[in-house]
Amino acid sequence: QNELYKEKNLTIETERAKNALEKQVKELNARIVDLESNALADNKGPTRRLESRIEELSSQIEAELKEKNEAVKNARKAERLIRELQFQLQERDKQKSRFDEETEKMEQRLKRMKTQIEEMESSESNLQLAKRRAEREASELKERATRFEKECEKLKQRLERGA
Repeated sequence: QNELYKEKNLTIETERAKNALEKQVKELNARIVDLESNALADNKGPTRRLESRIEELSSQIEAELKEKNEAVKNARKAERLIRELQFQLQERDKQKSRFDEETEKMEQRLKRMKTQIEEMESSESNLQLAKRRAEREASELKERATRFEKECEKLKQRLERGA
């Protein structure tokens, strides 16, 4: 924005210089006409000096006009560049906003996934505890079944002996 302000000031100054130069050109042209009319009335010697002076002033005016035109051209280029840079800046701001939105969505998704993982780990832990409990109970039941079979066998043997 600072560059934009500088470029605008340069454009304004250039326009002022242009107007001043155009005014100066008009004044010089009027002066040339006066000098030419005076020169015709006077001798031809001073006329040659005036003509050379006129040519010199005309050359200066042309040079100043070229400089002014170049300055105006440069100011326009600078304004165009500023507009392009502002557009690029707006596009980058839009991209940043989209990126920030995507980042926020991804962070929320990550939080949901972490919560699901924690729930699954807790569920897994509970299932492992239940599995161990069931295995222990199954082992105890096997041992009881084995004891009952042995007792049953002993009772059968007693019955057979007693019969």
